[in-house]
Amino acid sequence: MLIANDLKKERGWTDGQIKTFLPEPDQTARNPFSRKAAPMKLYALERVEAIEATPEYQKAREASRNRQLAARERALVKKKAAVAVAEALDLRIVPEPWETMQRKAIEHFNGRLRGKQSPASLSTAPSRLNRLTVNYLRHQQTSYEEELKEFKGVVGVGEAYLVVRNRILDLIAATYPQLKAECERQKFDAPDLPDGVTL
Repeated sequence: MLIANDLKKERGWTDGQIKTFLPEPDQTARNPFSRKAAPMKLYALERVEAIEATPEYQKAREASRNRQLAARERALVKKKAAVAVAEALDLRIVPEPWETMQRKAIEHFNGRLRGKQSPASLSTAPSRLNRLTVNYLRHQQTSYEEELKEFKGVVGVGEAYLVVRNRILDLIAATYPQLKAECERQKFDAPDLPDGVTL
């Protein structure tokens, strides 16, 4: 016996196909994970295989595949457009003397300490100091946050976000060569995407 999830994940059925070709289950069973949940619908493998062999099902499956391919193509076009916009954005950073900028970065970090985080200072380990300095520049001293607002709700926002992030890291590295290694390292970090944004 198969459940709907088996049909979709293992055999490629859609919810619409299940509703059309298997309107009623062969039997039901209690949900093993929750007594309050609706009974599980079970479908006999023999019945499923017989339906899959019919011309009607084959036609419906082909139509579904074509719709999925068309939807993916449309999404790809939109993602490419979002990335093109991200690549063309005029990103800016306001240069400051190294000592002034690093002091501001430390003050900003210390002003946001949480829990048991230890404060930073000029004597902080260089790797940590460079990391918090780059983070400060990304979020406070560039047009990073403003540029991302351009992509809210746009298909391809995740990809556009990565383009903007990496371009700003390159901009920081060009402005402050001391931070080049940290900027390159952050490019390989898992992206901290805004809420609701996925790749």
